[in-house]
Amino acid sequence: MTSFRRTLAVIASAVLVTALSLAAGQRASASPGDLVAEVLTPEGSTILWARAISPSVGFDGSHLFYVEYAGSVLHRLDVPPAGSSTAATGLVDTPISGAPSGIMSIAYDRARDVFWAVGGDGVSIYKLTKGGAATLVFRVNAATERPGFEAKMYPAEIKLAYDAADDTLWYSPDASVRIFHYLVTPSALGSAVLAPTPYIDVDMNAECGYSQSSGVAVGGADLFVSISGCPLYFAFTKTGAKVGSWPMNLASAGDLECDDVSYGVSVVWVKDEFGARIQAYEQPSANACGIGGATSTR
Repeated sequence: MTSFRRTLAVIASAVLVTALSLAAGQRASASPGDLVAEVLTPEGSTILWARAISPSVGFDGSHLFYVEYAGSVLHRLDVPPAGSSTAATGLVDTPISGAPSGIMSIAYDRARDVFWAVGGDGVSIYKLTKGGAATLVFRVNAATERPGFEAKMYPAEIKLAYDAADDTLWYSPDASVRIFHYLVTPSALGSAVLAPTPYIDVDMNAECGYSQSSGVAVGGADLFVSISGCPLYFAFTKTGAKVGSWPMNLASAGDLECDDVSYGVSVVWVKDEFGARIQAYEQPSANACGIGGATSTR
């Protein structure tokens, strides 16, 4: 069923034409879940398997970043204006070194000014500089450090979120209900160390008829989670209690990243996994999720 929904999402993303019914310029107030901006990345509007499939997005307070599926290039682009869908500007492509299996997803750490990144193998965790240098920090032992892991259609597709509140990482296998939680400090053997709350399970059945995490972000009290194929995004506490849901009308929603500085409202960025675009949706409240894992002032 998961693969069927994902196939439908691919088809929908290939033909969807986005309509932004927003006032021009930055808005002082709006509604949670409103689509604030969209940027089209250079891969084009069709599904190009070599480049268009990219599950992750990053934001460093100034620019957006993304990588291809297990890619070897870090793409940087300007934040688009609010109220419209625009082609990407300010493009900079930086080769990634030090990650033999490529990079699958990224999450910005404001305090360290680096990205935390998951390798294309799904288990290697790196620090990735904006200059493209990847340094291995630890590897997740797939047999012992992912309790209850379910292998889905894309078992190596992992999304990541950095949490500055306790200097931890939230590790979200694609299409799974379980999001794992790790310390950033490895064990003496260089493997992952589960946090005191080792995982949470998400539940969207009442709203969507199924549950899965397609992307995760954090920068405050709650985790924000996307679900591909359902036109909503969700917030959960860090112990797994559902907080609420808001519109995110993107058929193939991928990873999320928080932004409370670019516009007159705080937004959550989402990468279209199967299409060449990145969208910004309004957060449920101002500064609910801040940049780089948050616990910082704007």
